Amino acid sequence: MYEQEEQSLSKLKNDIEKISLPIEKADEAILSGFMKAKREKNLVKKKQKRLVGLAIAVIIIISFVTSIRISPTFANALTSIPGMEWMIGFIEQDKGFSAIIENDYYQKVDVSETKGDLTLTIDGVVMDESGMNVFYTLKSTNPLTGGEIKYINLLNKEEFPEHSRSYNVYFPDNIQNEFQDMVEYQFVDSFSFDELKFNFEFVTVMDNKEIKFLIPFELKENVKKNITYPIDQVVEVENQKITIEEIIVYPLRIGVKVAVDPTNTKEILGFEDMRLEDENGEVWTSIANGTVNRTLSKHEKMYYLQSNYFEKPKELYLRVNKLMAIDKEDAVVIVDTEANMLVKSPKDGKLKLGETSKAQAEFFMVSDSEDMYTIFDEAIDATGKELSIPSTEFYNHENKKYWNMFFENSEYENPLQMKLTFYPNYIEGDVKLKLK
Repeated sequence: MYEQEEQSLSKLKNDIEKISLPIEKADEAILSGFMKAKREKNLVKKKQKRLVGLAIAVIIIISFVTSIRISPTFANALTSIPGMEWMIGFIEQDKGFSAIIENDYYQKVDVSETKGDLTLTIDGVVMDESGMNVFYTLKSTNPLTGGEIKYINLLNKEEFPEHSRSYNVYFPDNIQNEFQDMVEYQFVDSFSFDELKFNFEFVTVMDNKEIKFLIPFELKENVKKNITYPIDQVVEVENQKITIEEIIVYPLRIGVKVAVDPTNTKEILGFEDMRLEDENGEVWTSIANGTVNRTLSKHEKMYYLQSNYFEKPKELYLRVNKLMAIDKEDAVVIVDTEANMLVKSPKDGKLKLGETSKAQAEFFMVSDSEDMYTIFDEAIDATGKELSIPSTEFYNHENKKYWNMFFENSEYENPLQMKLTFYPNYIEGDVKLKLK
């Protein structure tokens, strides 16, 4: 079985290596892909936005496939889940997902519904108190090129808790007769369902025709309970104080709850290398495919790492060496979208303003960072009214990073104030907290 998986990967690797992709055309494809492709994230009380370029996603998957080394345990476990080969690279790069497969925590569903020439199959589900990942396959007797996903949702007898929901909206341009993907639900607070019967709503648009699916399915096992480590310790990095409040370990992810000191001189925008390490130096890092952090309150955030739920280390440490931070006086950007003028921005001058209107605003900067983060998530107009930013297109081109933001409406007064959520400026230290 293991040899068969190796052979499949080897064949895929050889096929990929045969593909000719001139650099100039690759840049154009990536740029085009980012401008078109979207990943939707809807939050019940506050909407978060994220667009993911399909072109770059393909490159990432290729990288995974050509570099991974599958363990015999993982390969053997995967053979019991037909059709999941496409997820090998993604799963192998996340220790938590690997452990979920190896420990039989993935629940196979394999329920289908056919509408015309389309067949939708729910392949399986991974669920815990932090959320649900639903894997599905859409097949057609005709090419799926040009189609898109209009809506995906899950229903249960109980009302779903407050959550974010993410999935790819557009099919790749070169897709043929099959599309496989995952819908990710992430709960704001720990939650488990009493009844495990669900309905999977899926609406796609093909050739300008809307096609609706509603597939009932039932899970056999309920969730494993989380493991919580109360910490409540204050650490310092370049005189900036941060409290590590608690760490919650779920099968899908680990949540690290932190609070920043309101008297800090810098705005902490992110933890660049937050990780868990065991006594042998094995590392569980941030989740590559999913929400990096979630705001809990003005000064509190939850950061998510790969899960070590199924591991039993003798010792476990939380490590941090690098934080994204900016002086508080530089953390708010002011722009006049009617005058197309950047009124206030960080003093290093990296952030530039592109074309603006009352409907949208474009920003860009020279940056070597390959990470794609939303730079702002909301704006406040001259009267103090909050203005949401329902969608943001962002992409890398040459050595520049671009964000094109679309406002919820044009009924606001300039100028707009927008608080930075990403900026490539860093502070460094050495934080090491022992958990067990």
